[in-house]
Amino acid sequence: MSDVRAVDLSAWIRERERRWMRELEQLVAIPTGWGDCAGLEQARAWCVARAAGLGASVERMPGEPRPDWLREGQRPGVVRDRGDVLVIRGGARAGSVEASARAGAAARPGAARGAGLRVLVACHMDTVHDPHGDFRELGPECGGRRCGPGAVDMKGGVVAALAALEAVQALGVPLAWTLALNADEEVGSFASMRALRALASGHDVGLVTEPPMADGAFVVARPGAAQFRIDAIGRAAHAGRDFAAGISAVGLLAGAVMSALAISDVDAGRTVNIGPLEGGEATNIVPDRASAWGAMRYRSRRDGQQMEQALMSLSRGSEGDVPRIAVRIAHNRPPKDATPQVLGLADMAIACASELGIGTGSGTGSTGGVSDANVLQDAGLPCLDGLGVRGGNMHRGDEFIVTESLPERASLLAALLVRLAHTTSVPSRP
Repeated sequence: MSDVRAVDLSAWIRERERRWMRELEQLVAIPTGWGDCAGLEQARAWCVARAAGLGASVERMPGEPRPDWLREGQRPGVVRDRGDVLVIRGGARAGSVEASARAGAAARPGAARGAGLRVLVACHMDTVHDPHGDFRELGPECGGRRCGPGAVDMKGGVVAALAALEAVQALGVPLAWTLALNADEEVGSFASMRALRALASGHDVGLVTEPPMADGAFVVARPGAAQFRIDAIGRAAHAGRDFAAGISAVGLLAGAVMSALAISDVDAGRTVNIGPLEGGEATNIVPDRASAWGAMRYRSRRDGQQMEQALMSLSRGSEGDVPRIAVRIAHNRPPKDATPQVLGLADMAIACASELGIGTGSGTGSTGGVSDANVLQDAGLPCLDGLGVRGGNMHRGDEFIVTESLPERASLLAALLVRLAHTTSVPSRP
């Protein structure tokens, strides 16, 4: 076992607390919402410069085109980013993405070759906030909080991850680590999905710096998620002189939307949300086209399949028919279960927190949100989520970080990394 103690890591990180906060201020001030290419390129450059101090290698895995029917398209004044994943590697056995993936495919299952496990730390740079809006900087501290776009979700998690990795390296802990920085997590990771799956195959453990539960507990389970679109095709007509000759696509869509919403069963963990809606050009024209976009969440693959069947049953007619309703769906986030290995990682993290005197509330929990941990774990990589900073009001114009949580969670992550560096097999709860 290493002679580097959790308290040593914490002391090293807290001595540099002002530096981490300055870095957070810099990163939050870079507008990365709405898939803005300019802002995300600036964030990538910031992270590359930051990685130079770690002596790490940097690679860029190209994103893939998103399905063209998804709602998040061109926004006024925003050029959409391609979704490339920035991959930063350091520590022992650092190598290329391709070499690591090949090694991972050969080594799994079982312990990593050599000392310690290969750890993938996953973060995302994008936010949901308007890059041209008024909410663009990390505000002054008030009551132990600072508000800023993406402060907790998850630029605080990015800075905490970098601080933890630097502490581990500075104190001489041998660890094979990779930091993956995604650029399209907030819109479903469609562009980055293949890259994430390739990265999963080259590692033994995944750590995701999404915010923890409200009480500081780690996230061990997440639901699955899918996005869908409903298109209604009717017949246009003059709404006054020839109303009876028209078929309202908006009317067709309204019925389909109500049927889709009825699929929800909150107690069973099945939810359907719809919005935005589009349809019609003027009130004096019977609309011939209307569309709705939505998302659904579910606890198990079977639930997801049943919900998909229910949605697809809303379809009517074939190409060229009038009236017609067409449904398209894409499952982009498989359910993330609390497997024995995930719970074993949580136990290790809870022990680190206890050693540092950091509260973790109930210890572990599940949340209705989804993350890249869903994708990574589906690819075979056990992931512990909720390792980021504490805060709240995510996706709102008053999103905030609890300032004390930045050095606190960075110390916790560093302590966990040290334990993993001296572990030869993924821990598992009986």
